Amino acid sequence: MASLTHPFDPDTLYELTADGNIRVSNGKTFGIFTTQGQHLSGDLRQADPQLCVWVGNNPDASNQQMASGRTSINAERT
Repeated sequence: MASLTHPFDPDTLYELTADGNIRVSNGKTFGIFTTQGQHLSGDLRQADPQLCVWVGNNPDASNQQMASGRTSINAERT
């Protein structure tokens, strides 16, 4: 899963969870947030909403070409 430490607070880790939310941890304290930075649960109640967006906006690389509508050059020529 995608993760990123905060550039101004390297002790704070932002991680994408399997259910698509963001787990923000600082030491033993953590909170669960939406990809827009809204608190859902946990003792840590504040998160950088921009980092939540960045970590949450992590498309699956195997689907990127299909999702963009791109096809290979050889497929277009046949």
